[in-house]
Amino acid sequence: MAYWPNCEDIDRLYVMDDLVYRLPVYNTDELAESLKTYEKRIITSVAYEDWPTSESFPINDCVKEFGLPLGIAMYSTPDWMIAHAIMEGWTEIDLFGVDNQLKAASEMRSSTAMWIGVAMSRGILVTTYQGSYHQYFTCTAVAHEFGIYGYAFRPRIEKLKFPDKDFSS
Repeated sequence: MAYWPNCEDIDRLYVMDDLVYRLPVYNTDELAESLKTYEKRIITSVAYEDWPTSESFPINDCVKEFGLPLGIAMYSTPDWMIAHAIMEGWTEIDLFGVDNQLKAASEMRSSTAMWIGVAMSRGILVTTYQGSYHQYFTCTAVAHEFGIYGYAFRPRIEKLKFPDKDFSS
């Protein structure tokens, strides 16, 4: 089995490479074939009958939600996943394995960062893990340490979050 066994808590799988024309080329025939029996939802660019649980990503809804060019500014599967989570009304997104560290092209890294920003601007809590490229703007402590450009003396995180509370004692 080429997909992820023993992951019962996963409710869907995103495979944005076209299952017929791209996935076998960029990955393997084995993965493409194994997904034909995958029992849960497969969100993909184009649904095919040979993959009975496949569903086409709602690209038209995405364009309506985010406009152009943002609604089609997708350079990796995590971008599609984040956009879809926003559209579905999720309040938290935990990005595990989305590090964009070594082999990711700069446009992939930038695009995922942009979609994280879109989610965060809509009040969605986005978390990453230590070592992720994206921890620098999703982790409050890291962002506070490195991301407050221009301040000679950084404001306290507590005052930013709770401006009316007295922390002097």
